[in-house]
Amino acid sequence: MSFGPLKAFNLVKDAATGFSKGYAFCEYADSSVTDAAIQGLHGMQLGDKQLVVQLASVGAKNMPQRSGPFVPTVPSVSTEVLCLLNMVTEEELRDEDEFEDIMEDVREECGRYGRVKSLEIPRPITGVDVPGVGKIFVEFESVSECQKAQQALTGRKFANRVVVTSYYDPDRYHRREF
Repeated sequence: MSFGPLKAFNLVKDAATGFSKGYAFCEYADSSVTDAAIQGLHGMQLGDKQLVVQLASVGAKNMPQRSGPFVPTVPSVSTEVLCLLNMVTEEELRDEDEFEDIMEDVREECGRYGRVKSLEIPRPITGVDVPGVGKIFVEFESVSECQKAQQALTGRKFANRVVVTSYYDPDRYHRREF
C-alpha cells in the first residue's frame, strides 16, 4: 500500500544506544495523501503489535516541527535475514495444505531477489505459546540480496494484506529466537 513519495522521514533513535525508540515521523511530498495514509496504516497488524498512526502535533514537545503521520517502526539495520509481517494468519498456518502453499510462494518470490538459504515460518501449536507466529523469516545468501527483497516486497499485497518488512538479527534467527 503505497501512498506516494516521502518528502521527509525521521526515525527517532535513542541517543545513548542508537536504537530505534519505536516511532517515526514522515511527511509526504503530496500532503493531500496524509489522511489516506493514516487511514490505511492505522490499526495494521505488525507482528504481535498494532500500528498507531496519527497526525503529529506541530510544536509538541520532542517532536519535529512538521506535520505528517506518526508511524511506529522497528530497527532496520540491514542484515541477510528478512522478517515479513502481516502476510499470514494463525488459521492459515494451522492448515497443512495452506502452510505448504505459503512456504512455496514465499520461497519462489524471495528467490527472485537472491539465493534463499533458509526459510522459517513459526506455526501455532495448541496449548503452547510459540514465539514468532505470524512472522515469516527468510535468510538470504547476502545482505545485498536481502536488501533487494526488502525493497521489492515492502508494501506489496499478499492475500489482500499489505506486507511489512524488517531486517532481523541473524544470531537471534539462528538461535530460533523469534
